[in-house]
Amino acid sequence: MAASHLGKLQLRLAFHNLFYVCAYSFLSQVEEGHVGLYFRGGRLLDTAVGPGLYLHLPYLTRMVNINVRLQTDVIRKVPCGTKDGIMSEFDRVEVVNTLSVEHAYEVVKTYGVDYDQIWIHDKVHHEINQFCSNKTLRQVYVDDFATLDELLQLALQSELNEHVKGVQIMGVRMTKPVVPQSIQLNYEAMEEQRTAALVAERTHEVVTQELETERKRLVSAAERKAEEMRIQTDTESQQKRVQAETKAYEQKLVADSERYSVEQQATANQVLLTEEYLRLQETRVWQHNTKAYFGAGIPKFMIDTVQPVPPPDSGELLPK
Repeated sequence: MAASHLGKLQLRLAFHNLFYVCAYSFLSQVEEGHVGLYFRGGRLLDTAVGPGLYLHLPYLTRMVNINVRLQTDVIRKVPCGTKDGIMSEFDRVEVVNTLSVEHAYEVVKTYGVDYDQIWIHDKVHHEINQFCSNKTLRQVYVDDFATLDELLQLALQSELNEHVKGVQIMGVRMTKPVVPQSIQLNYEAMEEQRTAALVAERTHEVVTQELETERKRLVSAAERKAEEMRIQTDTESQQKRVQAETKAYEQKLVADSERYSVEQQATANQVLLTEEYLRLQETRVWQHNTKAYFGAGIPKFMIDTVQPVPPPDSGELLPK
């Protein structure tokens, strides 16, 4: 009885498992950021669906998820043979790209689900081989390495624009190429010398700049001193000119005053020197003479002593 009950439970459990397996085989899931494409009997169907759960015929229909978000394709061990015969390799090249939703169906239909293997992985090998074959190891390793990622991105995008619509290269990252150990040591020594040369050059530039700054400072100070002296000279000249003009003006005032006094005195004399005034002065002179000599034997009139004649306004009265 117990064995019969256990067998029924096992049969029921097996039936449930078979049901869930069959039910799950009829369902397909499209993840977020992907586009679902269906293949039936190896032929790509025209249906392209977005994220969600969908029913399909198991074993006859196969659904694939195509990523339409940013994705990074990593290409490893990319060989690089330079034109000087030295073989090196890029250990890792990363290509960030995206496929637009509108072009997903056409891209997969034309180039398959692994379209990126053809147009990214294989093209990276091709473009790096083309680049290295025209360069020396020094150019690849030192001189042109900084621009190699940009050149590779432009080359990939140019090919995609011509043949594959809807794939966009967003960026390329790559490691330094791996070179033989002996060459690596030589390049490290050269890099140290180059660094020392750059440091010396930078030091020379700094010293030159400091000397130029000092020269400009001295020139500026000299020009400022010359300007101050010029201003001072102009100020002194202006002061001397003002003093000279002031002195000349004062002298002119004194001369004008003296001339006015002389003119006034002359005018007064014209008024004062009348015939009556001259007689009065003559009388005063005669009154103050001490001796006077008259006679026929004296040829000339002589005055022995002359007393000073008082001025007209002294108040002295003339003798009657």
